[in-house]
Amino acid sequence: MSTTAEREATRIRRRAILSVLLFADVQTMPVRRLRDELEALYGQVVTVDRVRADVLWLADVGLVRAGADVAALTEDGRDVVLERKPMPGEA
Repeated sequence: MSTTAEREATRIRRRAILSVLLFADVQTMPVRRLRDELEALYGQVVTVDRVRADVLWLADVGLVRAGADVAALTEDGRDVVLERKPMPGEA
């Protein structure tokens, strides 16, 4: 069971991943580089495994495409970043 603080940290981190991808070349980035960008831009210090798990969750809900340790932003993911639609699971 996760705490409210852990759930909020996860929500913020997943939104940050989408934001990083929005501004990446061709909106695609390797997971290791995503981890580095999260730390440099957002102060989010997490493991590659945590970023990989978040990318897989984002792929499950259709916000990114994931494969070969690379994440690519989908149109739905872009809409979430630009606040055109809500993040799945958020009210």
